[in-house]
Amino acid sequence: MKGNGLTAFPAFSPREACILRLRALYESRGFWRTQTAKFEDYDLYLDNKNFLGTDRILTFMDHSGRLLALKPDITLSLAKNQPVQAPAIPEKLYYIEEVVRFSPENRAYRVLDQIGLEWMGREDIFANLEVLDLALRSLSLIGESAMDVSHLGFVSGLLENTGISPEVERKVLGAIHAKSPHDVAGVLEAEGVVNSRREQILALAGIHGPFQKALQEAKSLIRGEGMARAYAELESLAKSLQPAQNQTLYLDFSVVNDLDYYNGLIFRGYIRGIPGVVCSGGRYDNLMQKLGKDCRAVGFGIALHQLDTFLREGQRQIDVLLLYPAHCELSALMERVQELNAQGLSVRCEREDSDVTGLSYGKLERFGGGGNKC
Repeated sequence: MKGNGLTAFPAFSPREACILRLRALYESRGFWRTQTAKFEDYDLYLDNKNFLGTDRILTFMDHSGRLLALKPDITLSLAKNQPVQAPAIPEKLYYIEEVVRFSPENRAYRVLDQIGLEWMGREDIFANLEVLDLALRSLSLIGESAMDVSHLGFVSGLLENTGISPEVERKVLGAIHAKSPHDVAGVLEAEGVVNSRREQILALAGIHGPFQKALQEAKSLIRGEGMARAYAELESLAKSLQPAQNQTLYLDFSVVNDLDYYNGLIFRGYIRGIPGVVCSGGRYDNLMQKLGKDCRAVGFGIALHQLDTFLREGQRQIDVLLLYPAHCELSALMERVQELNAQGLSVRCEREDSDVTGLSYGKLERFGGGGNKC
C-alpha cells in the first residue's frame, strides 16, 4: 500500500488505517462524527423508496406495535433529524455506519458498512467545492482513482419546454444513464420532440471526457438561465479543484439521479482495481424539501465493503520481525522493542525457532547480536 498514505498507521490493518486516514481528513476540515439509531420508522423509507432505489427493506415490529426498519440508508436518517429551519451555521457531519440492504445477486440481505459526510445548512457557494474536494481527497488516500461529475441542473434545463411528461422524462434520464443514444432517440421521437432539441439532448448524452475539455463541449448546449447557472457552477469547480496526481476528473452527463430528490451537482468515484462505484454523492436539496426542511444539503458516501478485497488483510506488513532466542534477558528485549517503536516502526517478536514463513515484514533482526543481551 505504498504511496496512498495508509502507512502512517503501521500498527493497524490496511482497512483500519484507511478509516483513520479518512476520519483525520474530515476532522481537519471541521466535520464532526455523528451516529444514528440502528433502525427507523418504516414509513420514512416507504415514503422515499425511490430515493433508496429499492422497496426491499428488512422490517420488524417493536413491543408497542410500531413497524420499524433496519436502516438501509444513513442520509435519510440525518436529513429527517434536521430542524425545520436551517441552522445559523451549517451542520458538517461524518459517519461510519452499517446499513442493511437486499442483494439481488444472492437474494439475501447483507450488512454493509460505509463512511461518508453530509453538509446541511443555508445556501453556501463553497459547499459544493468543499464536499467534492473532500471526496476527491478521500479517494486519493485509497489508491489510483477517477471521478465522474455531472450537474442535474444542466441536464434538466435541456429537457425543459420539450413538452414531455415527468414519467417520460424519467425514461429519457434512464436511457442517458445507460449510455444508450438509440433509446434516448427512440423515447424522444415517440414523444414528438423536434429534431433540433432531440439532437441537443443526444449531444449532451454523449459528453464524457476530461473535465475541462468536456466542459467546453457542453458550453454550446446552454439554453436558458438554469443551464447557464449550472454551467457557471461547473466552471467554478473546474477552476478551483486540484485533483491529486493519482486521479482523473471527468465530466459525464450520463451520471443522473431522480430529480424528485436530487438537484445540482452529482458525482461518482472509482478506484483502479475495484469493480463498480466506490464513492457516490451530490446535492439533494429536493429531498430536504420533501421532508419539510428549509435547508440545503450535499454529501457523499464511500462503500467500505467494496474495499475489502483491495485492502485485504494479506497486505498487512510489519516493519521489523525481531527474532529472539529461547533464553534471553527479557528487559533488554523489551528495551529494543521500545527503541524500534520510538522510530515509528511496527515490531513483531517471535522466538527464533518459530516458523515465520507466512509473515510479511520489511526487515529481519535477530536479537542477541550487535551488543544485544541474551
